[in-house]
Amino acid sequence: MEEILKALNYQPVDISDEDLDNPVPSITYFFVNHPIHESRTKLWKLYEGWIHFAAESPEGEELTDMLFFYNQLVELLNLCYVFTKKMELNSDIINQKP
Repeated sequence: MEEILKALNYQPVDISDEDLDNPVPSITYFFVNHPIHESRTKLWKLYEGWIHFAAESPEGEELTDMLFFYNQLVELLNLCYVFTKKMELNSDIINQKP
């Protein structure tokens, strides 16, 4: 676990120990709040905003929703990283010959 945290630069401070042990429920929760098609649309909007830097900034509920989406996307990336590393570690242990 220390290697995973080190690779993340010790930054998933908002991730609970429970989520570090089993990130699947939090990954699932992300898609409850942001269905896949909406996620793709929002990600595209972020990309468009970056491309068109001078574009008008979102306001009100749209801004709040985008910030919420961004924060959960960062958390999702961290959790997915933890998940994949744990799966690799488990796979290495299973594939070791006695």
